[in-house]
Amino acid sequence: MPKPRKSPFDDGYIAIIERLVARRRELGMTQEQLASAYGEDQSFISRVERRQRRIDVWEFVLFCVALDVDPGALLKDTFAERSFEDVLRGMASRAAT
Repeated sequence: MPKPRKSPFDDGYIAIIERLVARRRELGMTQEQLASAYGEDQSFISRVERRQRRIDVWEFVLFCVALDVDPGALLKDTFAERSFEDVLRGMASRAAT
């Protein structure tokens, strides 16, 4: 049986959410404005940004559309700052716990 993760929010996920928050702020959008563009209420956006609510791949794409940013470009930019070896080390440390 697989070992449970310590947190559903690893460094990579946190980096993605931080990029989404930075983009919202760059556009001068409030959480309420983003929620309206996304089709949810402000508390949903707040929970995602505070990492109390995990988003799936499709929700990530919808966030990107609402923030007028290409999902692929956002991911590429996010992980360009991390080496492949860093990603592998993170995976190995999770597997060891």
